[in-house]
Amino acid sequence: MLEHGGGLAGRDRAPGAAERFLSKAVAHREAGRLDKARRNIGRVLDIAPDNAGARYELGLLVSRAEGPTAAIPHFAAALKGSQSNPAHWLALIGALLESHRIAEAKALAERFRAAGLDTASAKAVAVLVDRAVAYGRACYDVQDFATSETYLDLAIALDDTHPDATFLAGAVAARTNRLQLAFDLMSIAIYRTPDRALYFAGLGALLTLMNNEDGARSALEKSLELDPDNAVGHSNMAGYFHRQSRYADAMRHADKAVELDPNCGGAHVNRGQILKSLGRLHEAIAAMDRAIAITPRDIDAHSNRLFSKLYAGDIPAEDYFADAKAFGLRFAEPLLRKRPFIRDRDPNRRLKIGFVSGDLCAHAVARFLEPFLEEFDRTQFETHAYMTRAAEDGLSLRLRNHFDQWSNISGLSDDAAANKIEADTIDILVDLSGHSALHRLLVFARKPAPIQVTWMGHPATTGLTAIDYRLTDTVQDGEEGDALHTETLWRLPRVSATYRLADDQPPARERPPCEDNGYITFGVLNRFEKVSDIALGVWSRILAAVPESRLFMVVGDADTPEVRQQIDERLSRAGIALDRLILQPRVTSGYFELYYNVDIALDPFPYNGGTTSCDTISMGVPLVTLRGLTAPERSGAVILSAVGLDELIATTQDAYVEMAVALATDCARLTEMRRGLRERMLASPLTDHARLANEVGKAFRAMWTRWAAGELCAQR
Repeated sequence: MLEHGGGLAGRDRAPGAAERFLSKAVAHREAGRLDKARRNIGRVLDIAPDNAGARYELGLLVSRAEGPTAAIPHFAAALKGSQSNPAHWLALIGALLESHRIAEAKALAERFRAAGLDTASAKAVAVLVDRAVAYGRACYDVQDFATSETYLDLAIALDDTHPDATFLAGAVAARTNRLQLAFDLMSIAIYRTPDRALYFAGLGALLTLMNNEDGARSALEKSLELDPDNAVGHSNMAGYFHRQSRYADAMRHADKAVELDPNCGGAHVNRGQILKSLGRLHEAIAAMDRAIAITPRDIDAHSNRLFSKLYAGDIPAEDYFADAKAFGLRFAEPLLRKRPFIRDRDPNRRLKIGFVSGDLCAHAVARFLEPFLEEFDRTQFETHAYMTRAAEDGLSLRLRNHFDQWSNISGLSDDAAANKIEADTIDILVDLSGHSALHRLLVFARKPAPIQVTWMGHPATTGLTAIDYRLTDTVQDGEEGDALHTETLWRLPRVSATYRLADDQPPARERPPCEDNGYITFGVLNRFEKVSDIALGVWSRILAAVPESRLFMVVGDADTPEVRQQIDERLSRAGIALDRLILQPRVTSGYFELYYNVDIALDPFPYNGGTTSCDTISMGVPLVTLRGLTAPERSGAVILSAVGLDELIATTQDAYVEMAVALATDCARLTEMRRGLRERMLASPLTDHARLANEVGKAFRAMWTRWAAGELCAQR
């Protein structure tokens, strides 16, 4: 603190003395003579304790010596003494900013702007705004979006025309699911500065999320036109092409992005996604590891890494579980809201059930969910939908009829979405995504409902202790699965999901194609990322044992030379002769007609097919599966057991080969098995939607009864 002497001589109290001492203090400070500056400020304050200029100068000295926080009272006194001096406003705002007291700084900035003093101090304002934007960008880079937004709000409060602040605020809005706000802010930034490649790259990524494909491509092409060496533009173009299943183009842009900026985390995520789609799973995991090393809090990178581990054939389930549990501990546990829920605990009252998903649209999940909802007893359960995808479609409109309330939460942050769900007094909240795209697991992490369940979207643990149950069945999850879940497994007696034929599904082929071709065609229509090297090795043994047989596979972008070369090399290493291979690129129409080419389907492992396997049976094609120990490798067993085809469920690789070969070499048996296979499915538990709705309803009621009696914790 400043110490005063024994008083001032009479001449030092003469009129104008304070101004002379203040002038000397400023000169001494500017010359670096800080002790002399302090002495002269002391003389000013002895004469005039409320002198605004002296308080301001003292604040500058204290800030230099003790830090900005210690200077705040002096700058506040200076502003109180003279509110017409812009320097006093900006000094206090700056000290509050550097002390990270952002709410106070923003409120003061708004008053400063309202007073009209900003135009007289444009350069000083610009320096302060740049500082706030730098803080905001640093927080954004470490995925601390909430804090980033506070700094950017301050910057915009000082200068609402600042393009970088506006664009970065749009990027924060995009990362926190407020997509329309993000679009508006990015568009404003582009209007003000139309030559910034980064702005168009960000807009392109946003429009990709919003399913505006034409707009996304136009923005991304503009970004690369403005700056061909823009790493973010190449990374986002890679993401765009990946969504189009144009893997070769996607990889070229991802590789270019990494070449231009090895520390571009998004580029490594996109590379990982592309590698996963091409079945190069260990490389995909390595790419996600690199992304996580750069941006440790990138949730998408962590979730994609977990999915890649599920697909890989040589990673133990215990490894996946450890990673999922670590995800929950790191990202979810700190968000848990620990407070009592005020609910009517009547075990028989009508319960509010909320369903959270980005797939309440034309997506495979909807083919399982819609028939369930049609049969779900809405006199006992009030249903709420929480859609996490911005773009809705005709099926979304149809699904709305099966909910008492529909909310699109794509534009809400995780906190805001959790607050809404809690305000809706949901009793049981159901996750339909797991770690798949557009999941909102960090909403569940906040525990907005007393009971939380994961179902359908992910055949493994989420890793979140805030999710109480995983709804499954006795075939999908044996007792071995209990130790591999943070959730309690709630097993239904037969199946945990039922299937509906697609609206445009054609009739099954009456005769097996081998009768026309003269050879057996084995088929794999699953996504290539599910095709493990272990499975390829087993399939090569089947082809070798069935002369002249073919393997029909669907692979995205298979007609591109780069992708075809990778596929050929991988299958050759597995021992599959390329002249026995029929590759079909993925199609946007005519998907079901592809089954007309297949005599016998081969289920991939260790991650079996799900929707594809149901499609296979409904199209009259028998399926051979290998039953393993965990849920991902037991989906085929669930489906075949439900339709009474246990004879095609193998428990060893040798048995899998023997079953496929035996069926392929017995034409009469194959023809008989194919006949009426769709009808067999339609008469099975797989399409008994009323039964499933009743069983799920009973499960929800039992979960509620346990919670109402205070027994939930004992089950965990």
